[in-house]
Amino acid sequence: MARNIEIKFLAGMLMLIFLAAIAVAEEDPLDSSGDHAMQDIKNTMSGEIFSQSPQDQLGNATPVITGKNLPTSIASLQSTQPKARLVSPTSTWSLKLMDTLDRAVSLQMYQSNDAVFGKGTIAIGINTQSVMATGTITGNKLNLDIISDDLTLFRLSLTMNGKSISGDYHGYSVSYVPWKGIAMGKIN
Repeated sequence: MARNIEIKFLAGMLMLIFLAAIAVAEEDPLDSSGDHAMQDIKNTMSGEIFSQSPQDQLGNATPVITGKNLPTSIASLQSTQPKARLVSPTSTWSLKLMDTLDRAVSLQMYQSNDAVFGKGTIAIGINTQSVMATGTITGNKLNLDIISDDLTLFRLSLTMNGKSISGDYHGYSVSYVPWKGIAMGKIN
């Protein structure tokens, strides 16, 4: 008897879930006849995606969401300082890294807002290997990480003065203890 009641209860619950699913499906927010989805996007984004180009004049991608969907406390944490920009979308950086060895680094760098990234080579004497670089620019301060094929990380803290860059760095390797050095270079 109890088993019969349990089966009827489960059958009733399944029927209720089935009917609820049908009711929800009839009110589909993505139904194109009501244009609910497009209206929701327009309300949420304030029409930004319909009125602005996704690229600036240099062809750099610009973000679609500008903090309008964020709580005020989070949106107010964003920097009000203008973002530093490179002279062109792509530029060549030449750096000298000096410690007990002298290294020459050549990078093809790109910038999007405060992020810089690129790739190039590092030379120690006649030995050359590929490197990848990524970093951030805040005002005239540049923090740059360069990692080589042999997993040596150069973490640079630089100051930019026009097209000149200088500062210090820390080196980290899978084979050696960490070390410090001086970095100098220029942006072409």
